[in-house]
Amino acid sequence: MHEYKKEETKVLERIICNGCGKIIAVKHGMPMEGVLQVRQVWGYMSGKDGQVDSFELCEECYDRMTEQFRIPPATTEAVELV
Repeated sequence: MHEYKKEETKVLERIICNGCGKIIAVKHGMPMEGVLQVRQVWGYMSGKDGQVDSFELCEECYDRMTEQFRIPPATTEAVELV
């Protein structure tokens, strides 16, 4: 969950992990640690037609979630880090 200093200027102050509630510091608009950001627009053929869900997870919550997968996430190496 993004938390802004001033809603009208959209100055990102911090991110709160939706899984555990951990506060993730932000400096100059950049999170100071790894964060998974998810935004899902539900379409037809779902029970959530037109609904938009979004959440953020810290790296620890991401690891806990993916450890439960029967098929692990595909992993490749990035050529350039932004």
